[in-house]
Amino acid sequence: MKKTDAPQASEAEPLLKVTGLVKHFPINKGLLRRQAGAVKAVDGIDFDVRRGETLGVVGESGCGKSTMGRLITRLLEPTGGTVEFEGRDITHLSVSGMRPLRRDVQMIFQDPYGSLNPRHTVGTIVGAPFKLQGVQPEGGLKAEVQRLLSLVGLNPEHYNRYPHEFSGGQRQRIGIAR
Repeated sequence: MKKTDAPQASEAEPLLKVTGLVKHFPINKGLLRRQAGAVKAVDGIDFDVRRGETLGVVGESGCGKSTMGRLITRLLEPTGGTVEFEGRDITHLSVSGMRPLRRDVQMIFQDPYGSLNPRHTVGTIVGAPFKLQGVQPEGGLKAEVQRLLSLVGLNPEHYNRYPHEFSGGQRQRIGIAR
């Protein structure tokens, strides 16, 4: 057996490391809105994901899957724990500090129809991040969007179609391309 210089996936540093992640939502009661308790939505989650690995999160409705995703993507502030991405603690980054990571750290919902504007074409939706970041792709925006659609297994000719014209699985891929 020949030893390689590159570390194996199991030996490599985690791309994403979640340690002791907690989110408790306060329950306030009374005139003074005093905290009477808390809903423990996420209570001490630990996991690592290395480059090339895929993690699936399954569970019954209301068990905290989406809350966990929102904590990792910094759409919610955690009550406790840490989230590291590429070795950097992103747990308490500001909105502006998170902006460069938005391209790499995103949530893909089971059916992201609610996050896809029904009045915009798929080309406009997938092209929006380029415009928001002020980036002009080499070869033009339309060509880059069509390349991304092809990359996720969608027909690039569907550039001018609307979200309602796609199945749930295809809409997921639109979210991934975006």
